[in-house]
Amino acid sequence: MKKDHRESTVGPWAAAKLDALEAYLKFYGTALSKQSFTRVYIDAFAGACITKVRGSGLTVEQSPFFDETDDTEAQEEFILGSPVRALNVPNGFHQHYFFDLDETRAETLRTVTGEREGVTVQVGDCNPLIRNLAPSLKARNIRGVAFLDPYGAHLEWATLEALAETGTMEVVINFPLAMAINRLITRSGDVPERWADQLTACFGTDEWHNIAYSREVDLFGDEITTKNGDVAERLLDLYVSRLKKLFPFVAKPHLIRNTRNAPLYYLIWAGPNKLGLKGADYILRQGERVRKR
Repeated sequence: MKKDHRESTVGPWAAAKLDALEAYLKFYGTALSKQSFTRVYIDAFAGACITKVRGSGLTVEQSPFFDETDDTEAQEEFILGSPVRALNVPNGFHQHYFFDLDETRAETLRTVTGEREGVTVQVGDCNPLIRNLAPSLKARNIRGVAFLDPYGAHLEWATLEALAETGTMEVVINFPLAMAINRLITRSGDVPERWADQLTACFGTDEWHNIAYSREVDLFGDEITTKNGDVAERLLDLYVSRLKKLFPFVAKPHLIRNTRNAPLYYLIWAGPNKLGLKGADYILRQGERVRKR
């Protein structure tokens, strides 16, 4: 995951996430290829078409979902972003919606897609844009996948609610628990109001605060706030349990780690049908594919 929406490089672990996404999109396209649905793809935080991988002493393992003749040396330096992968997947999508905060990247996307039909590129906060789009996705002849890969705690719960209400859209969420969310929860308990509001919007509840902190009264009658030791696990449980109230099926979260084996984020699939669950459970667990050379 990039540090913010302006950064043009990614860690080597991003390849694992994107390989898993592409593999799922291939599965999805194959599963629906003989049906008459209009297939829709949404990329909420689209990012760059091609990104440079940070770190020269790292190897991105060859994915089992790609041709063994692919140029591995090239993959060590640059990787294709989610927009290009979604545009080129076999049995792909009839409509593509790409949202990004950066006008330069959006313009690059427009150049890459050219005159291709069914492509919409918009600059701005994806949350209200997707919520405005969602009612049009409720049609019986539509099925789709939304890739929700925020730079931090920027995916709002209300956006997930809107996608779930369509009854037609699946979501693949990058939940940046260790990379971003846990860092907003300070050890002291003094969370800036802006951060607290962002966390509440992300979880759709302020329950995260009671999970993150414990309060005790010391011998002098003063209240002491401490951050709980199992915050990450409990926050993941909160997020997944709430997802299960929105979507009929939610796959087991699959952890992606960095090259030092530290946890970074979870890939979480949720959707309206059991076939998608079966495919996601198998494919997204392929995420941990980065190792040291």
